[in-house]
Amino acid sequence: MKKYPLRLERYFFTEQQVNANPGFDQDDTVPSILDFFYNVQTVRIGGNDHEYGITAKVSLNHEQSQNPPYFFSISAFGIIAANEDIDAAAVESMIETTGAQMLLGAIRERLSDMTARGPWGPIYLDFVPLPLTTTNK
Repeated sequence: MKKYPLRLERYFFTEQQVNANPGFDQDDTVPSILDFFYNVQTVRIGGNDHEYGITAKVSLNHEQSQNPPYFFSISAFGIIAANEDIDAAAVESMIETTGAQMLLGAIRERLSDMTARGPWGPIYLDFVPLPLTTTNK
């Protein structure tokens, strides 16, 4: 089996904020419609051609959401190392897709965990379409 050319060194959360919406109407006749903002950026770390930093942020779109149970914003930062024998352009493309999905998965789990013990139950972040860009939703 061929070894995957990327390796996650570590990741951590740079922002974690969840607030219960006191105006949330939990009546079944008032549906919750949640819309999210997604932002992902990738940068080379220092002068190293084989180490990259990736940031991902997910937050509630207040204007497009209806009756949200929570207001939230969560950001994560990951450090990804690439094998030295892979082309830099190929690495950047891979990090933008697989790295973004990895961090978004971590954010998905953190959002679920942070809201699970809240008054309105957990929020589960839905699938995020690819490709992502810094302005994509």
